[in-house]
Amino acid sequence: MWRTYSPKALKLSLVASVYLASLTLASAFQVQSSTQPLPPSSYKLIAVTVSGSKRFTSEEVAAASGLPMGTVAHEDDFKKAARQLGDSGAFANIGYTFSYSSAGTRLQFQVTDADRFVPVHFTDFVWFPEDDLRKKLHDRLPLFSGELPSTGRLADEVSDILQALLVQNNVPGHVEYHRVADKSDQLQSVDYYVAGVSIRIHGLDFPGAGPEELSLLKASGEKLIDREYSSEYMANFVQRSVLAIFREHGYLQAACAPPKVTVVHSESPAQDLNRQLRTYVDVTFPLTPGLQYKVSHWEWSGNKEFSSETFQPLLHMKAGQVADSIQLHEDLRAVQELYGSHGFVTATIKAEAKMEDDGTVSYRLEVDEGPVYHMGELEFRGIDNNLTAHLRAAWKLHPGDIYDASYLKEFLPQALKLLPANLDWVVDPHVTAIAQNRTVDVDLQYTAKAPQP
Repeated sequence: MWRTYSPKALKLSLVASVYLASLTLASAFQVQSSTQPLPPSSYKLIAVTVSGSKRFTSEEVAAASGLPMGTVAHEDDFKKAARQLGDSGAFANIGYTFSYSSAGTRLQFQVTDADRFVPVHFTDFVWFPEDDLRKKLHDRLPLFSGELPSTGRLADEVSDILQALLVQNNVPGHVEYHRVADKSDQLQSVDYYVAGVSIRIHGLDFPGAGPEELSLLKASGEKLIDREYSSEYMANFVQRSVLAIFREHGYLQAACAPPKVTVVHSESPAQDLNRQLRTYVDVTFPLTPGLQYKVSHWEWSGNKEFSSETFQPLLHMKAGQVADSIQLHEDLRAVQELYGSHGFVTATIKAEAKMEDDGTVSYRLEVDEGPVYHMGELEFRGIDNNLTAHLRAAWKLHPGDIYDASYLKEFLPQALKLLPANLDWVVDPHVTAIAQNRTVDVDLQYTAKAPQP
């Protein structure tokens, strides 16, 4: 007979309900109800099988149930195992059936995976390589695979295991975790961190970098020394500084492996203002620069309002020079501003790089000009009617004129001269392109503050 366990998720905990599904009795189960007593060996698990999961293996589910092979078990133990799987949050439904024979007991689980799992991040567990940490967690918690269900006990169980690892390694901090949600309150990740310990960056290393790039990397990394370490901060540094330096120098396919962290030494709590143990770490950024590319040629497409020759002065890179993808991004922004000054406020330019084995790169720049937009409504907020009249008179774009996206930068400094000089003025501009009638509304919110002494 199939028994079904159906867990219901309530935010951070599960309230479980157990119900019986009335199905046809299997012939194997009829042995159980026989009047003949079964020998003790009949209650020893000789097989545990699992079906229905696309995320977990049979071995992982069986191990998580708490009923390893060879265990002497009865129906109450099966109920407990099903409840344990349900409380984890990893499954929406759990059913089980079992059969006794003189050889032993066969148990089968039928499960349905939970709908939503989110990634796990380890912010500052610098005492363990991350791959090793994930393996240790999986060994002790078979249902942990780098992601966690949005509800259930698994998040707490991961925390407990991490805390045990800290104790084993004589780290005095305590594990905490944070459920990260987006603006719509949708869970995005579960982030674990160590509280009670201040982890500081002691040194940086950039193996694989050439002399010129290494000098720039060290200079950029100076700001990190003695700062608080976090894996997220290191990831941002890689993207915004490390790889940016290589892309400025033509290494368009440069890559950085996940940073490696090594604990250097620790200092006593008395040396930290918050009386926390300070742990210092060295961070290594393994780099693979790849080829250094030079520009071979440009190819424009989709541009009708302006000729390709008009754009060339806006591009700093010339044929034969080292490709600088960071500068290219800035140059294409200048092309967009040119379009915006002529009413094409939604114009976009897509750059497609074709890299050759000889170290040259050609760029295909595809322009989507979009429609021309015209000046719509102009609003001034936070100032009286008299000041509004003066500013409105100074605004040169009239309703129906082709909108010049560059004009606002010119207007704001001029408008500031028309406002009372005895106050500090802050303006918050809101520019809205309305696709329905192809107009641009400008809303300027002014706030006056008393001058700082």
